[in-house]
Amino acid sequence: MAYQALYRKYRPQRFSELRGQEPVTHALRNAVRDDRVGHAYLFSGPRGTGKTSTARILAKALNCTNLGEDGEPCGECENCRAIAAGTFLDLFEIDAASKRKVDDARELREQLAHKGFGGRRTVYILDEVHMLTKESANTLLKSIEEPPEHVVFVLATTNPEEVLPTIRSRTQHLQFSLLAPNEIEARLADLLQREGIEFDAAALETIATAAGGSARDAESLLDQAIAGADGRLDAATVAALFGSTPFALRVHVLDAIANEDTTGALVALGELLAAGHEPRRVAEDLLVAARDTFLLSAGGGRVPITAPAADQAALSDLGERLGNAALVRVVETLGQAIVDMRGVDAADPRLVLEVALVRLSRRDAGPPLQTVIERIERLERGATMSAPTGGGAPASAKPSTPASAPRGPGRTIGSLRASGEATPPPTPPAPEAPPPAPPPTPHDGAPLELDDVIVAWAALLPGFSPATRAAVQSAQPIEVADDVVTFGVAPGLLEAARPRFKKEADTIRAALAERLGHHVKFTLVADERFTAVGDADRRPDNPPDAPPPEPGPDSAELEEAIDLTDAPPHRPEARLTEELGATVVDEVPRH
Repeated sequence: MAYQALYRKYRPQRFSELRGQEPVTHALRNAVRDDRVGHAYLFSGPRGTGKTSTARILAKALNCTNLGEDGEPCGECENCRAIAAGTFLDLFEIDAASKRKVDDARELREQLAHKGFGGRRTVYILDEVHMLTKESANTLLKSIEEPPEHVVFVLATTNPEEVLPTIRSRTQHLQFSLLAPNEIEARLADLLQREGIEFDAAALETIATAAGGSARDAESLLDQAIAGADGRLDAATVAALFGSTPFALRVHVLDAIANEDTTGALVALGELLAAGHEPRRVAEDLLVAARDTFLLSAGGGRVPITAPAADQAALSDLGERLGNAALVRVVETLGQAIVDMRGVDAADPRLVLEVALVRLSRRDAGPPLQTVIERIERLERGATMSAPTGGGAPASAKPSTPASAPRGPGRTIGSLRASGEATPPPTPPAPEAPPPAPPPTPHDGAPLELDDVIVAWAALLPGFSPATRAAVQSAQPIEVADDVVTFGVAPGLLEAARPRFKKEADTIRAALAERLGHHVKFTLVADERFTAVGDADRRPDNPPDAPPPEPGPDSAELEEAIDLTDAPPHRPEARLTEELGATVVDEVPRH
């Protein structure tokens, strides 16, 4: 007797045997029990989640001669057995991917008029219905809208958005979801017990993870694992077949990214590939680990993740060191690398992954705005870690700098906060409180740092008027030399930002001086590293390690640093005023 695949041998025969689709089965049982079954249903969801099996069970329930009070088919009557065997004459399964022509739709429409062959209801299951041509779908539309009383349509698809809207509107739409790993593991354990095969729980966990939420895929993988096992399904054998890349090596790669260690990331990747792991699988596993790390970091440990509990401590540590902004970039870059590996232009998938890791381990290779955000996050974390706590500073901590102490070289945002710009942690009240420290004043001989300017600029922007903020937020500090701050802006936005910077020069300079404790000068220059539509992307023709543009003239006033004799900017409101006689009433920032 030929071997029968597990997913066919143990196909669910009753609503209660379906796992992970309780909302769907509950709705259908109630409809059958109360005799309120619709004339057409649309079952949508990922492959292998039970859409066709559920349609067959519905056909059983509609034709069962011994239907249970809860709407469950008995599974034992003649009609139920005939449906299970595929010999029931009132059940038609049609593959819409191969029967998609207008003539096929017309033939089906003519067939609907004939009465059934003994069953109470005739059920038509159209699988992959989104593959029908528009003409075929329109031909069937009237029949699906108002079929004969004895006919029930079940349309199944993995892409409901591609089904003709007029058809979707005439069906009851029930959505199937991927199964949770524990639901798949329970299903596999049940099958192995029926087959009399011993197994390790870890082996089922590996298969459930590899199946990605598809029950059918899990049962197919289980078939393959049983074929490769010697009487017992052990964890080591299954891990060799379907296991993901070793967690320790994946963490090694992400560690190197967190440490900005390009060489370490490439070496760790080489170890994974040398162990026989395919580049695309490595990228997918790295993406899973990065996603779990992001959810642990952003969700505060309250969002469930796929990583085992034993691995979550290492991922939490990675999240603290990388920060949410960097983690988002890791997820996006790895995701794009996986897409690129699948493309026809990807001659060497390994090279695609290597380039992605080099970009991730070099923070300066990211988009300018993203790089700024990540730098601010690192500074913020450093300030938090260096700030004294109520229980006393660690033994290795250095005494904090007094508020009146002059800035020394290398001072960062952490020391700025210690000087009084942010509220310090609460301390026991002193008998006599000292007078408040004076506001920061310029310090002689202390060089200004770019990190401090970036943080100060990010803090000052929200305080500007909406019109000013909309015009100047496209500029970012890119260099500091001798208390001269150079702001870079996309060439396409320079004309809009220049007059606003000139108008608000005194306000901007005073705000920076108060924030930094330095009397600063600044210039505004066009920077090709920023795109014309904003500063979120870097132009592809500009290498990430390109030096910043040369600063403008060393001038105390912005109007002296910018040549204002150029042609006036072509602003939309100027054209409206000149050509149509319009009047500017107010400026509102675009959202």
